[in-house]
Amino acid sequence: MTNYSADGSNVVDRWYKDGYLYCAFVDGTIMEYGRNKIPERYIEVMRNELAQTAYDLQGGKYDFDDFEPMEA
Repeated sequence: MTNYSADGSNVVDRWYKDGYLYCAFVDGTIMEYGRNKIPERYIEVMRNELAQTAYDLQGGKYDFDDFEPMEA
């Protein structure tokens, strides 16, 4: 089982947007964290699309809600 800690070693990218922390994990999961790094929602993408998806989210090309996130 993957450890989805925002401070874990399996985080490949992290960024802040609109008061939320987002972390991209090596398995293709992007997790949205609220206050005190509590997981709120997540999406899963193909591992080979992870870097581009994270880049697009950071740049505003897509909004996290566009990916129909699931509750954590």
